[in-house]
Amino acid sequence: MAESGRSIWPARLRDSARIAEIYNQSIARRDSTMDIDPLGPSDVAMWLEKQEEREHLCVAQVDSDVLGWGILKRYHPRPGYARAAETSIYVDRSHTGQGHGSALQRHLIQISREHGYHHLVAKIWADNAGSIRIHERFGYEVVGVQREIGYVDGAWQDIAILQLILD
Repeated sequence: MAESGRSIWPARLRDSARIAEIYNQSIARRDSTMDIDPLGPSDVAMWLEKQEEREHLCVAQVDSDVLGWGILKRYHPRPGYARAAETSIYVDRSHTGQGHGSALQRHLIQISREHGYHHLVAKIWADNAGSIRIHERFGYEVVGVQREIGYVDGAWQDIAILQLILD
């Protein structure tokens, strides 16, 4: 998918280092993931190797630069959850506000439909208003907050649970 110089493609092994670099920005900031130790390219390569048929890891790039990535993964292995998936999006901190996150969101929603999903979930730090706002623009709604579910650097973190019901 190409949009104003931006392309979105399934992630390849060669993208692993850049995906890890972008994710590590969020790990270092302590504002959007419960991971606390930086990941390396081999960690991302393992994600790619372990992906299941209805899961999808993609990158947004301009020219040959990967500026963001998104993931669609099954919500739970129990058969009754087969039509539910979870999404996450990360954009290089120096390239936010340029539409990359929105393009990835549109792409993941389209892929979700193609894979037969009906319900999408996003788990976002409750004080990450920008990410919640972006999701709401795409129809996600906050359905609850899990209080003090994460513990990072000596502080409890709340997680907002958002959902999108696809038609």
